[in-house]
Amino acid sequence: MTVESLVKMANQIAVSVPDQGAAVEQTVTHLKSFWAPAMIDALARHRADHPDAVSPTVATALDILRPEYAHG
Repeated sequence: MTVESLVKMANQIAVSVPDQGAAVEQTVTHLKSFWAPAMIDALARHRADHPDAVSPTVATALDILRPEYAHG
């Protein structure tokens, strides 16, 4: 799977969660439940090099899931 596909899927998940008031938490839960760790790592590494590639919700979820790749 390409990193572009991962970006697209993660951004779609973030806007599609049932409760937008808890979008970060629900995105974290979804990624932990349904994505392989390698997929999360690839997305986090890509986000470190391209911080605007993912939505703010996905960026925060990645900071929680993979703080070692946090941009900043």
